[in-house]
Amino acid sequence: MHQVFAELFGGVGLFLLGMTLMTNGLKDATGETLKKLLTKFTETQFKAMLSGIGLTLLVQSSTATTMATIGFVNAGIMSFAQAIGVMIGANIGTTSTGWMVALLGLKFSISMIALPLIGFGAVINLLGKDRIAVLGLIIAGQSKT
Repeated sequence: MHQVFAELFGGVGLFLLGMTLMTNGLKDATGETLKKLLTKFTETQFKAMLSGIGLTLLVQSSTATTMATIGFVNAGIMSFAQAIGVMIGANIGTTSTGWMVALLGLKFSISMIALPLIGFGAVINLLGKDRIAVLGLIIAGQSKT
């Protein structure tokens, strides 16, 4: 029973740490170009939904899409209204991913590379300078999903 509590506590801590790392990294790394790009892809609810579907199909995880979206909102890069459409699209995309795997038999899972990405992000953060170091925070923060 104690082990279950410890694993739950550690999992929640890792989740919150990843969110903090990703949000701080996004705040430090983003410029006007990313903000303009996100605005273009999410200017209407329909476009935001399509973006959510596409990103979820790409990363095979609605959680990763939702976490990135929350990070963008926390960093002030995306509005809450824009995020709603992306999250709806992420939920549709995760269903599509299931169908794609069932029909095509894809065996790749993003979770297979999550721990190596966390390590890679940490090394980049420790050894890199300025924007490169911040990129390490984004990679490590997003990889924990």
